[in-house]
Amino acid sequence: MRHYPWRSLLKGIWRTLVALVVTTALVILAGILAGGPSFKLLAAGLFLALFAAVPGYLLYRAGAPDHTAGNRVVMLLALIAASVLGAVLVLPVYMSREGVPTDAQVTQVVRAVSSVSEKRFPAYQVTDRATGENLGRLRFLDTEPKVGDTVRVRKDPHGWFNVTVADPTGRFTKLAALIVAVLGLAALLLGAGGHMPED
Repeated sequence: MRHYPWRSLLKGIWRTLVALVVTTALVILAGILAGGPSFKLLAAGLFLALFAAVPGYLLYRAGAPDHTAGNRVVMLLALIAASVLGAVLVLPVYMSREGVPTDAQVTQVVRAVSSVSEKRFPAYQVTDRATGENLGRLRFLDTEPKVGDTVRVRKDPHGWFNVTVADPTGRFTKLAALIVAVLGLAALLLGAGGHMPED
């Protein structure tokens, strides 16, 4: 009578959890970088997010049998997709919890060039309406305010992140968080069986 290979299953689960923890740490780092005040930092953060899954995946696959290579590739693709979306979520989630709501005045509208897509995105230079403090550039607005208009924003009290809109967690953020959770669960399930012996 053949016994179920519990040891191989536990090994797969353990290595998958290690891969997820390492990937999550790198995704947070990528998200902090992407939340910076320039498009160059945004591009650098997203580039790092593309490769955030690789170190954890390499730790996971050490010692895995060859017959599970297909599962491992699908797991890596799921981790890469979750990493990019996860990095984009760091800024709005942080700012919704820590950002200080502030009235800001638009002082300049700049057509900033994104080196990633080579398209022109409007960026709005804003200052604190009460103190005149430069808050940086506001990106990705639903509206197009003019110079002199007042917009409600959130500013980071620590100065780590770029200024954001007043409600940074909209429908996109919630949908992206759900997709990241589903992809993470899929990676866990795929990874759990990745060290099972061949029948």
